[in-house]
Amino acid sequence: MELYRARGYAVVVFTDHERVTACDELNDDEFLALPGVETTVPRPIRPLGPHMGRLGAPGVLRAGGAQACVDATVAAGGVVSLHHPSWTGNGLTGRWSVAELVRLRGYHLVEINNHHSRSIEDTRRWTAALRQRGPSAPVGGVAVDDLHRERDLDRGWVMVKVATLSPAGVLAALRALACYASTGPCAEFGVRDGVVRCVTDAPRVRFLDAGDRVRREAPGPEAEYAPAGDEGFVRVECFGRSGATAWSQPFWLGGREAR
Repeated sequence: MELYRARGYAVVVFTDHERVTACDELNDDEFLALPGVETTVPRPIRPLGPHMGRLGAPGVLRAGGAQACVDATVAAGGVVSLHHPSWTGNGLTGRWSVAELVRLRGYHLVEINNHHSRSIEDTRRWTAALRQRGPSAPVGGVAVDDLHRERDLDRGWVMVKVATLSPAGVLAALRALACYASTGPCAEFGVRDGVVRCVTDAPRVRFLDAGDRVRREAPGPEAEYAPAGDEGFVRVECFGRSGATAWSQPFWLGGREAR
């Protein structure tokens, strides 16, 4: 907690394996630690299976299968993140397939950057799930540091838009996807007059459609894209030094305009 606070973080959630970690000794108006856990969904038995992050209020830990874990977390007021979907660990049982990402209901987030996994493939699975789930059941992309050693600190994080720093405010922002993922660049993403806009400290910005096709690439610090109407959704990637990236959440099209 002291390391994160010293680095300028406002919020941290510890998701240790099969153990809820609730640390609030340093919590105040400027720093907040929320409880969390990383649950292994058994395939067929633990420790085999993929990992699920249960943030804020995990609920019953040994809830059974993936949907039961999601339901228990949501019922307790928590937020669910599916961890490193292309991870090949746990004897190749650690993956979340696109079919599972589409089929599961009620979860909120998918890791699209984790240094234990493949970000390009994780992002592909996320966008494939978005295409099939549609705007009525979207899920957000997040980046994490998956800190096992001190050198892992600051390898990925989430910028969350909140009016006040509180557990309820942070969890509500994550549920609403009022956040973006980053491994370096800062950005502001939004829509005005149907045009997707980005302001960033990254030198290069690109706008992609639901098929992961680049529709426009432009220099920073300001860039915009007017949808043609056939994109499905538009998302934004900002590229900084040494491959550092920021990812927006999807902007879905209503008619020809993004929202």
